[in-house]
Amino acid sequence: MTYRPEIDGLRAVAVLAVLLFHAGGILPGGYAGVDVFFVISGYVITGVLSAELARGGFTLAGFYERRVRRIAPALLATIGITAAVAPFVLLPPDLDAFGESAVAAALMVANVHFWLEAGYFDTESLTKPLLHTWSLGIEEQFYLVYPLLLAALWRRARRAVVPVLLALFVISLAASVWAVAEKPQAAFFLAPFRVWELLLGALIALRPLPRLRFGSPMAGLGIAMIGAAYLLYDDSVGFPGLAALLPTVGAALVIACAREGTRAAQILGAPLLVAVGRISYSLYLVHWPLIALIEYRGGDPVQGWESVAVIALSLAIAALSYVYVEQPFRRPARFGAYWRVFGAATAATAVACAVGASFDMSDGMAGQMPANVRAAFAAGKDVWKDGDRCFVDTKGRSGPTPDDIRSGRMCRFGAASAAARPDFVIWGDSHAASMAPAILTSAGRHGASGAFVGAGSCPPLPGYDTLDVRDRTERRCHETNAAALDYVEAQRPAYVFLVARWPKYALGSEFGNEGYFFDPRKIKPPVAGEDVRLEAALDATLARLRAAGVTPVLVMDTPEPGYDVPYATARELLQNETPNLAPARSAVAARQARPLAILTAVAGRHGGEVIDPTPAFCDDATCRVERDGVLLYSDEDHISLTAATELSGLYDPLFAELARRRPDAAKSSRPAAP
Repeated sequence: MTYRPEIDGLRAVAVLAVLLFHAGGILPGGYAGVDVFFVISGYVITGVLSAELARGGFTLAGFYERRVRRIAPALLATIGITAAVAPFVLLPPDLDAFGESAVAAALMVANVHFWLEAGYFDTESLTKPLLHTWSLGIEEQFYLVYPLLLAALWRRARRAVVPVLLALFVISLAASVWAVAEKPQAAFFLAPFRVWELLLGALIALRPLPRLRFGSPMAGLGIAMIGAAYLLYDDSVGFPGLAALLPTVGAALVIACAREGTRAAQILGAPLLVAVGRISYSLYLVHWPLIALIEYRGGDPVQGWESVAVIALSLAIAALSYVYVEQPFRRPARFGAYWRVFGAATAATAVACAVGASFDMSDGMAGQMPANVRAAFAAGKDVWKDGDRCFVDTKGRSGPTPDDIRSGRMCRFGAASAAARPDFVIWGDSHAASMAPAILTSAGRHGASGAFVGAGSCPPLPGYDTLDVRDRTERRCHETNAAALDYVEAQRPAYVFLVARWPKYALGSEFGNEGYFFDPRKIKPPVAGEDVRLEAALDATLARLRAAGVTPVLVMDTPEPGYDVPYATARELLQNETPNLAPARSAVAARQARPLAILTAVAGRHGGEVIDPTPAFCDDATCRVERDGVLLYSDEDHISLTAATELSGLYDPLFAELARRRPDAAKSSRPAAP
């Protein structure tokens, strides 16, 4: 293909947008630069392939040799250097995860790997120095198939090339639009929902339409469309889908219309932009590991002068990579025959995979951590062991089925047989599982027997639709809760303990950016109407419980630290800092005020009880996350087994009353409500 400097300029526009997005969020929609890259890639590769096919010079070996020379050296160098630095920065769980991602990136399946994990915009992305390699996975998966398809069509049905590619473009775009609404993570990371962007560039290269007139104005429009996406989009936009048409069609217009002599070509062909465009691949590779590791070490996103320094350093490292890694390996003389190129790439990939696997198999080199750091991590495993067998998996893979629940084939505790009527039932979401040891310990002291039923993200409210959960989870919640209520109405235990993360349901959101890097400044405001919806559902549930002669016991949620307590504690200890993760009592009170008021009001209307464990954690100033060096949380919102056991005294009055009444209850056909 004839060299077009404006294409390198467009590459610069794409990579600088990504860099400005990652470096402190300077450009909120800069992530769309990746989509501009996809269009450029489809255009350039199709131009080369079609020229070779036209003159009969196309070979698969030649194509893949060029791809290996172009992609592998800088990628494997980035993986290797990041792997050398990561053990000195990342904590064991993140080094373990980095090892897995290094293997995935080296094998060009990083997009699939990260699809199976958290999203691209999640706070935990700071712990993933190779997250950006997802886009390379999409490209290389596309280019495993595309040359074969194009060559077959070219040789057997040349007139069908454009119609077939156009049909695939439409199918992929339609699938992307559907997936953004139904499966957003898949839409973002998986190739079938992205290939339309590469095919858009391919169609421009094949010129299915007469060349557009008024080249400069149309190219200017394309630049404006790209800029609009960068400025107007943010991480709340459903992407790619229809939203991706703005930057990608803009890129297509620039490629098609910014020809030599146009004003757009002159702007994009400016020497500085062209220079950045030439190093754009290395710049894309090196910038994110640098930013991620710096932010990880500091605990906060880079901002201000830090952003400027990171951008400058990224440009310098990328220039060195371009000169000393990219260029030498693109010369045909290096390694000679194609089989040597493939052999060298295979060997280097094997080394990268071996290094990554070593991090994974050593649990992130956890054995080399100081004893106090290992002890902090151990709190993450201080959980109720019976939860694994008792808890309903929202994917339907484990735990009791609805039929099991209705027939009583679920977790039972106490001396009574499984066929006997339980004295109590614990019912709720994952917070019910973390609180269960407290209730069971107290019940055991007083000779009471009971049952447990719970499912993740499922408050004990039949028919209640939880905000922002997958359809599959919602369906499982409805089935589990309906079965639980049927069981309770049939068995009529004395107590039903309803335990859930009530603030999340009353306010419609979690406690800010929870997890490893919690920012209290980013706590979302309450979602209007969620508190009313929760109160109505709770009122209806308690009415049915009382109609069955059951006393409902509403257990208020424990304080939410926001941080992943074991992880954040270990991180501060590793940096020789004194952990200071206790949330302010005022913040906890503000978070709990509305849900506690709802629980109190509804319980009062239906003769229920409310148990609030908050005072056991909080004094007037703060709410503890540790006591005498022992952590009280296993993550960012679930209390540990140790903490739960210490709360058992809260339930003693209820079970003591039940024990006093047991002889009377035994004479009755059903236990009387206390």
